[in-house]
Amino acid sequence: MHRGENADVADLAGMFRRPRHEAFLRHSRELVAEHGLGEGLIAGRVHSIRTERTHLLVQGEGVEVAARRVLIATGSNAHRVPPWARRLQGEGAPIHHAFGPSAPLDHDILGGGISAVQRALLVHRATGRTVRLWMRQPVRVADFDIDRSWGKHRFVGRWTEMQVPDRLDFLRRHTGRGTVPSGLASRLARAVRRGSIELEHEVPSVEWDPSRERLLLRGEGRAVESSGVTLATGLQRETLSGWLRSFAESSGLPVINGVPRLERDMHWGRGVYVCGPLARLRLGPMASNIVGARWATSKLPSVRMLPV
Repeated sequence: MHRGENADVADLAGMFRRPRHEAFLRHSRELVAEHGLGEGLIAGRVHSIRTERTHLLVQGEGVEVAARRVLIATGSNAHRVPPWARRLQGEGAPIHHAFGPSAPLDHDILGGGISAVQRALLVHRATGRTVRLWMRQPVRVADFDIDRSWGKHRFVGRWTEMQVPDRLDFLRRHTGRGTVPSGLASRLARAVRRGSIELEHEVPSVEWDPSRERLLLRGEGRAVESSGVTLATGLQRETLSGWLRSFAESSGLPVINGVPRLERDMHWGRGVYVCGPLARLRLGPMASNIVGARWATSKLPSVRMLPV
C-alpha cells in the first residue's frame, strides 16, 4: 500500500497485513487519478498488431494506434473447464463456471482452491442450505499461491541460472495448484463441523440424464443426484493465442511451449516488450503478481534510452 505508519490498521488483514479488497481498490483509484492514467486509456478489444516500416500498428474495435513501442501485459480470463464438463455441456447438462455470469445457487461445487471455498460459503449464506463441495484431495493450506521466497531478489538470480526446461518443469509443478489461506481454511472447517458444507475429498464421475434433467455424481461407493454442477476450477494458464499468436508467428518471434522467450530487458521483438503471466519464463513464478510487475518495470529500458 506504500502508506507506512499512516495506513489505517482497519485496512489491513491477517498476520501478513495484506490490504483488504476495498482498501486495495481505493489505493488503485488514487494512483490512477494521481498519475492521470485514465487520460490515455482506450477501452476496447485489440484485434491485431502489424509491423509497419517505421512503427507498430495496433488495431482494435474501430480504432488504430501507431506506436513505436508496445508493452504486452495480458492476463488470462478463459475459464478452466475439464474435457468431460465441456462434453456434457454440449449435451445440455447444467454445468456452469463459478466465474460465469449465471451460476445457480442450488448446484454441487467442484474445486479445491480459494474460489471453491468462497463459493460454497457464499451459497450457504444466500440459501441457508447445506452445500456439497467436492475436492480432489484434502485442503492445501497456504497463505500464498507461491512460496514467498520467490519474491526475494536473490531468488530472481537463482531463477535466471536455471535452464529453460527446468523452469518449465518448475512452473508446471508449482503453479496453478488449488490452495486455501489459513483464515479461509478455518472458516471452511467450522462450516463443515456445523453441517453447512458437506465436504467430499474426491472427484466424482458425472453422468447426465436428459430425460430427468438430473446429473448423477458417482464417488467411491455411492452415487448422488444433483440439479447441476458449478466448476470452481480457476482460469486457464496464459499462453499465446488468437491475434497474439498470429502476430508472433508472422513476425518470427521466439516462443517456447506457447510462452514468449524474452531478453533480459523484457524485449521480445522489434519494439515489443512483455510483462505479466506471459513473462513467466523470464521473471519466474511471481510474474503475474504485483511483485512481478515491479521487477518487469525495473528491467524495462527507459523510453529516453530507446532508439526512435
